[in-house]
Amino acid sequence: MTTRRRSPEVLVCSAVAFGGALVFFAVGLVLWRTSGDADVLKLPSFVALVELPVAACLLLGLRFVHYPAMVVFVLVALLHLVIVLADGPVWARVASGMLSAVHIYGVVLLNTGPARERLGGPR
Repeated sequence: MTTRRRSPEVLVCSAVAFGGALVFFAVGLVLWRTSGDADVLKLPSFVALVELPVAACLLLGLRFVHYPAMVVFVLVALLHLVIVLADGPVWARVASGMLSAVHIYGVVLLNTGPARERLGGPR
């Protein structure tokens, strides 16, 4: 039985999706505890519901998730950039800026040759 070795690029992209969702949810929890308004958890919860299945599919190496993962990463990165430009605590805006950069890095990794070979795409 031959096993396909996991590409480190795909593993890092899975970690970006999983870690990014958890960090954003943690930021939402801290904002909720400081402001007392539970509405701040709506967006992090939605992002986690979208990103966690993407992380699982990337970890499993499902070929159909290559382009949807890139779309999710770009949209989440743009969302974090909007948060950076909005009003809010400086620490939350800095965290969103870092998460935006990490998601763009995930898009770059998904466009590398080994990730495309592992997940499919144009050859």
